[in-house]
Formats: sequence, C-alpha cells, structure tokens
Amino acid sequence: MSPTTNDTAAPRRATDLVITGHRGAMGVEPENTLRSFRRAVAEGCAEVELDLRLSADGHLVLLHDDRLTRTHGVDSSVSELTLDELRALDPDPETRIPTFAEVVEAIDIGIQAEIKDPRVCAQLTAMLDADPDLARRTRVTSFNDAALGEVIRLRPGTPIGLITDRVAAVADTLVERAREVTAATVMCDLATLLPEHMADFRAAGLAVTAWPVQDMAELRRAVDLGVDGITTDNPHLLDPAALAG
Repeated sequence: MSPTTNDTAAPRRATDLVITGHRGAMGVEPENTLRSFRRAVAEGCAEVELDLRLSADGHLVLLHDDRLTRTHGVDSSVSELTLDELRALDPDPETRIPTFAEVVEAIDIGIQAEIKDPRVCAQLTAMLDADPDLARRTRVTSFNDAALGEVIRLRPGTPIGLITDRVAAVADTLVERAREVTAATVMCDLATLLPEHMADFRAAGLAVTAWPVQDMAELRRAVDLGVDGITTDNPHLLDPAALAG
C-alpha cells in the first residue's frame, strides 16, 4: 500500500496494514542510518520513518535527538557541527549520519519524514517539488503543528501526518488540530489509543497509525483496534500473516 493512498480506508485484515520501520530497523541496527533503512526494506516494510535536522552548514541530515550524546557520545548539538564534522564521528558510509538525499537514493519505499527542527521546512519542500517520485512516496510528519503548517504554506497539498502521544489527554482537540494542518493521518501512541478514539478519527475521515508496535501481542492489539498502519523498531519480529483470517 502506498503511504499516500487510501488514507481513510480501514484495513479489512492484518495483511493490509502499512508497516513502517522506525528510524529504519532500530531494534537491530543503528538508528537513522543507511544500514538500518536497508534492513527495514529487507524485512518487508512498506515505509521507513526518519528524523530531519539541519547541520551547521545547512545540510538536511538525519538524527532523532538534538544532541549527539546518546548516539555518538559527543556533547554537541547537530546544528553546531558541519556535515564533515558529523561524518567524522563515524566514517562508515553505512552507519554514519546520512543526509536525507542519501537515504532517498538508497531506498525506494515510502518515507515518513519527521520534522525535528522546523528550519528544515524550506529545504524539504524544495526537494519534494524537485522530485515527483519522492513527493509521491513521502509523508511529512511532526508533533509540531507550526512546522506542519509551514510545510503546507510552502507546498500546499503535501501529505501530512500529525504525531501525538498520550492520546487520551489530547483526543478532544486532535481532530481539530489535524484539520488545521490538513493532516490525513494521525500517528498515535498505541498504549493510550482506545476504541472510542478510533471511532472519532474514523468519523472525521482520518487514517490512524499506531506506534510503537514492538511484538506480536502489540500487533494484535493494533489490528483489533482497526488501525491503518503501525510503526515498529522490530519489523523482523512481526508477521501480520499470522493474524490473518
């Protein structure tokens, strides 16, 4: 299933789920790296999720955290270092911090491009404008409504996904927020997603992705809720066909 097709149609069976590899296949590979994204493709993911930031010299790079402490043991912000300095932290092309352009070239499946730094919006939308195939397979996502609004201002019609955690605490306003940023999909924390939330989202014509779905028990819960897709660190542990029927 394309990440930008049939957004409001609930899956009829487990095998209809869109499976998205979280930062690639971060349960078994270094997150947000080419190796991780290639592993997600090999495990059958329909999409990968990745995190966008800007280097000090304006390159669109992939890192979840603002600082490099957890992933690279360096007490610096991504935005404080140039691309060459970021590359020096790990010279291996498969595991170093990649640019968005490198990932686009390396894989040909769907992409959930999560905005971590709102400054990426102009460069990201320019890339989508310049590459129709990339635009077709990319959904721009964020927790940040203002960043999504800027993407829509720069490039109306861009497929949008609004991410939230603690669904129960924000359910009353989530549909309204999704409408404001023209999101066709809401990405919701599975642990707090309830059947009544699903009913509200369906009534509003919204597709629903659940995260994180890390094992078969959580996959079963997601399927029982009737979500359209799931995001996982562990695509190698999930077998939707085993739940079909």
